Amino acid sequence: MARCARSPDAGERRLHPSTARTALAAALGIGLAALLAGEIASAEPGGSGGSRAPGESEEAADPFEGVEEVTAWAVEAGMVPELVGASTSVLSMDDFVGEDKSLADVLSETAGVSVRRFGGAADPAELSIRGATPSQSVVTVDGIRANSILTGGLDLSQTCAPLVESVEITRGAGSVSEGSGAIGGTVNLVTRAGADQATTLGQLSGGAFETIQGSLLRADRWKGLDYTAGYCGLSTRGDFEFARPVIRSDGVTTRFHPETATRINNDRIVHGGNLAVGRTLGAGQLRLIDLASFSSGGEPGLDSGDGETAGQLRRAHSRNLSNLVQLRWDGASPFGDGEDFSLAAFNRFERARFVDDEQPLLGEVDLDTRLATTGLRTRDRLRHEVLERSLATDLGLDITADLLRSNDRNGRSRINLGAHVGEEIPLLPGRLALFGAARLDWTGDFDPRVLPDVALVATPATWIRLKIQYVGAYRAPSFDELYHPDRGFIRGNPSLDPEEAWTVQGGLEIDLARLGPLSALRFELSGFHREIDESITWILISPRTLAPINTGPAQTNGFELGFSVDWTRYVRFSLNHTFIDSERRDTGERLPGQAKNDTFVRLRVGPEQAWKLVGELHRIDEIPVSEGGSRRLPERLVANFSAAVNLAAQRFVPIARPRALWLFVDLDNLSDEAVRDTLSFPQPGRNLTAGLDFRW
Repeated sequence: MARCARSPDAGERRLHPSTARTALAAALGIGLAALLAGEIASAEPGGSGGSRAPGESEEAADPFEGVEEVTAWAVEAGMVPELVGASTSVLSMDDFVGEDKSLADVLSETAGVSVRRFGGAADPAELSIRGATPSQSVVTVDGIRANSILTGGLDLSQTCAPLVESVEITRGAGSVSEGSGAIGGTVNLVTRAGADQATTLGQLSGGAFETIQGSLLRADRWKGLDYTAGYCGLSTRGDFEFARPVIRSDGVTTRFHPETATRINNDRIVHGGNLAVGRTLGAGQLRLIDLASFSSGGEPGLDSGDGETAGQLRRAHSRNLSNLVQLRWDGASPFGDGEDFSLAAFNRFERARFVDDEQPLLGEVDLDTRLATTGLRTRDRLRHEVLERSLATDLGLDITADLLRSNDRNGRSRINLGAHVGEEIPLLPGRLALFGAARLDWTGDFDPRVLPDVALVATPATWIRLKIQYVGAYRAPSFDELYHPDRGFIRGNPSLDPEEAWTVQGGLEIDLARLGPLSALRFELSGFHREIDESITWILISPRTLAPINTGPAQTNGFELGFSVDWTRYVRFSLNHTFIDSERRDTGERLPGQAKNDTFVRLRVGPEQAWKLVGELHRIDEIPVSEGGSRRLPERLVANFSAAVNLAAQRFVPIARPRALWLFVDLDNLSDEAVRDTLSFPQPGRNLTAGLDFRW
């Protein structure tokens, strides 16, 4: 149900007629059903289209006849969210109900965030905030760090979107709370927890490349316990056709032969689940949370050669297992007023297996790696009065132990300690506040670091906020960067120094509940400057050997713009734009892997609780894939369309009424663009998905 992605220099390729007809018919059918449903629902007795009351004269006098109608436009102030100086967004996954959105999709559409994908459905995907590398951005799950201690990054494809309730994105800050690695920012995934009433959520969909996915989640209370249990699964062949890359380097264009190929050995299955159980204990709530995932499938590797297979691996296979469990108590602070104390004990386990009996250089390869992190995390907020001013002091302590075991290298371990203190000082209560914090962080054998964070936040009115912030950060090298086995062509570097960084950022937020005919108007503009020293980059240290080294200072400047507005309950428009300009100080060359401009536009038409049509445009500038940008991936414009109808909101549906029953169809990459975030990993072209999303 999908065709080859179109190369920028290739001729036009069209969707197969039967697929095009199916997509068009499904979209028109859903749109027509929704429109008819709206007409039926709005046909109320006594309305403009209803019958007159008994005895009512057709020529009854209008009491307002002759009175001039005047349209009055008003401004109603909104309320900016209660956030500290950092640029922070909170996304509810329920806003995308009835749409085929993965976690990577939702994040990539947010200002300041980009996602580097290595293929299609269930293939790896990595997060980047403000141009930082994946290892320079911390991802937590319910407050517990989920980044791999081996590589420093996190594969977003291993987390099922239906099991996530909301996503909290903090850009340019987070080092005081999370310590090493939070140079670009942090992302916290909040999983679904117990509900006040029995709730069942589910989804089932199918699409191109024989992809089938589904999820089921139940939340309820039982004998004083609240619980949530969820499962999600995905299966795909992943055998999409793709256009080979057209590489432009210093004015020279290079093409592969043949110009198209099929992704081979790309089948994959993914299973995920979460379990949360909580109950009242003392003055607080005790909760056990467990999140697990398993994936198994082929590893086609790089699209890097000529010939029918395009240099892909035919027999490589991987299996990955991860589990994150935490026991947490939240309640009243034992040291002061308020209910902001938390204490959590946790363990994160990963196992990765990679097998290939046809490696060109190494022969048979069988790698088995186990990673574990065990830790304790506590947070508290103390409220107190000083000189008739209400102050708040934040305290935190983190203790973790990392362990690496693998059959291709020596075992490694390290202890990490971190403690922070922060103070919120109201200079002008309700109008101007100063936030100051510092963290002492110690990772393994590296020297301890002190990380400062100072922010000044002005709120002249409830609907506007100005902020400026200075943040210090650093990142200790990952186990892979330090101790990767010497295989002749790649090795680690035990002499690496940590990356040191600081960021200055400022911004403006405006939130208006109503502005004339418009409502829910939100505008945000943030600018930043980041300096980083001792950047770690994998480079060729000899004609045949790749290794990480500290490459000296680099800087990044940029800004983010976010805008969203409603026009009646039928139209919602949003726009996010990110500009990033970076360079290596010593050479003046641009850093690889990040487009200068990234723009996302979304238009939703329809009453969101009944039906909706969604159109999206995502434009990304060319992406340099080598230091200095001599080799680049071309710019692209990708359009997506989806249509959905909620049968539970339609009066003509003769079924027991669930809370929601969405039927949806989603058509991605309408123009069949050739999409790549990295040079040797293609992504699918145009593809269709249809399914249902229900809530009881």
